[in-house]
Amino acid sequence: MDATASPRTPATAHHSAARTDDPAGGRPAVAPVAVAPVVAAAASLTLGVTQILHTQTVPFASAGDYVAEGAYALYLIAAIGAVLALRRVHRPARGWGRTGDAGALLYGLGHAVVAVPVTATFVLAVNPPDPLGALYAPGIVLWLAGLVPLAVAAFRCALVPRAVAVALPATLPLTMALGTTGPLVEALTWAVLAFAIVRAARRRAH
Repeated sequence: MDATASPRTPATAHHSAARTDDPAGGRPAVAPVAVAPVVAAAASLTLGVTQILHTQTVPFASAGDYVAEGAYALYLIAAIGAVLALRRVHRPARGWGRTGDAGALLYGLGHAVVAVPVTATFVLAVNPPDPLGALYAPGIVLWLAGLVPLAVAAFRCALVPRAVAVALPATLPLTMALGTTGPLVEALTWAVLAFAIVRAARRRAH
């Protein structure tokens, strides 16, 4: 998030800016590791703003309906990559371990399950068939279940502000409670986590 630059020659600075993974140390690239969290935050922000400005109808009747559903589908898919990025920067740290891996797995799986009916709705422009529509409930349960171990592991590692880690289990319930503006909670969550991911990746790269 906030990184401190040190004096370096132009050639060294260019090499550092272009760095991806360090073959020897396996250190994560700064820019690529932040892509999915930033996309997740942007997609959720788009969904929240669209829902504030437009009331979605199903079957779809306007471009706004497609924008809302498409942004939701993009968020769900990007969040899978985002939680893997979160795991990537935390994995070598003490305190992450199996608890963090389990949280990332459940969180990512929950998003993947919910993404199936949401993507089907976006493509079909109508509610998905019953077998697909039934996936919402187990997907939400997995999503919720993943937040608790994620929060525990993130709190232990302290790469993310501990206040943010403590708040993680409340993000989905708050999102659901707020309704139309709920996606803004997810947007803020992943914006903050993206900042933390970049800061952790830079520290490891240097």
